[in-house]
Amino acid sequence: MSSLIMRKIQIFLLRHSYRFSRMGILLFVAYWYALSLPIFASDLFPGSTDSEERAKLFVLDASGSMNEYLGIYQKIHLAKKHVKHYVDGLSERTTVGFIAYGNRLPGCQSSRLYQPFEDDKSKFRNKLYGLTPSGATPLAESIRVAGTYLSGKKRPVELILVTDGIESCYGDPEKELKILQSKGIDFRMNIIGLGLKPEERAAMQSLAKLGKGSYFNVDGDGDFQSAVEKLLHQETVSKISENSGSRPTGNSSPIRILNWERTKVDENKNGYTVTFEFDHPGLKDRCITMNLKSPGTDSLKPTQLGKLRPENPEKVSRLETVCPSQSAGRGKFSFVAVKGIGTSAVLELWDMSGVPQVVGISQEVQIGKDFTEGSGPDHSEN
Repeated sequence: MSSLIMRKIQIFLLRHSYRFSRMGILLFVAYWYALSLPIFASDLFPGSTDSEERAKLFVLDASGSMNEYLGIYQKIHLAKKHVKHYVDGLSERTTVGFIAYGNRLPGCQSSRLYQPFEDDKSKFRNKLYGLTPSGATPLAESIRVAGTYLSGKKRPVELILVTDGIESCYGDPEKELKILQSKGIDFRMNIIGLGLKPEERAAMQSLAKLGKGSYFNVDGDGDFQSAVEKLLHQETVSKISENSGSRPTGNSSPIRILNWERTKVDENKNGYTVTFEFDHPGLKDRCITMNLKSPGTDSLKPTQLGKLRPENPEKVSRLETVCPSQSAGRGKFSFVAVKGIGTSAVLELWDMSGVPQVVGISQEVQIGKDFTEGSGPDHSEN
């Protein structure tokens, strides 16, 4: 926009320069420049935004066990490959950095900040490729190093721990994580565990829960790929939700189930109508999908539906989709179900203007159970 305005000013001056003295032209340009400062602010300060993106700080395992194989690949090669893929999938202005432990350093004080926050992804990749596994697994020390680096930084941060083992240096990662939280740093921590044993996995799941993040178990190349894609998907939904001022789940979601009604079809079947409302003014092109589940299918977490459905189509018994032209309003889905068999419904709001992606998910409603016929979730009966 700024270049267009400046071009118009230049054309105006060229066409009417005979009317201005040299000083008059300078004053005219200065006047327009002053008026245009609010418009040019994004060009003068490209890093400034109304809602800052979460910086990414990896804590990478470069201990000796990362030389071992997981499937047909060495663990360190898997980590380098998929961490690079994740970083490549972030926006250009997202800053990334990493801490690593091990990396040819012996003992339990090997954690180092190898890459401070930087939006130049090539620097990150070059240092990532240079990691050479050797040494122990000081998780607690690594969290402490992260806390020292993040102290004083006001930007929200996402920690991503990639490890093939638990603490091996007698430290207490949960204690260090609580200390980090007590410093008032805005962060969450996701954990990717490579080939962990059941008891190790439980410990990492507990740590991720404490860090208000997610745990992803990796037993091969495909699992790592899936974990990275889910993290990137969470990033996309999170940014859309922050920009729209709405959350992706719950009653504040831009897509909500209002009520359901039942009609008798025959002795064995009932017809159901689910009424919903939606509002997302920022969408130019949208579709709404109803996911129906019946007994025998696994329960899906609402925040995972958009990602899991194409990977596990057997988990959803039926899909229905409508694509309204308006940005807000109400609509209905109708279906027939066998009597006595519980059915649940979840709705997704999709942004279809570019690469299709979920921007809102409704609460999951058990038809005939969660709330009485004709009423909404806010009037549910116990």
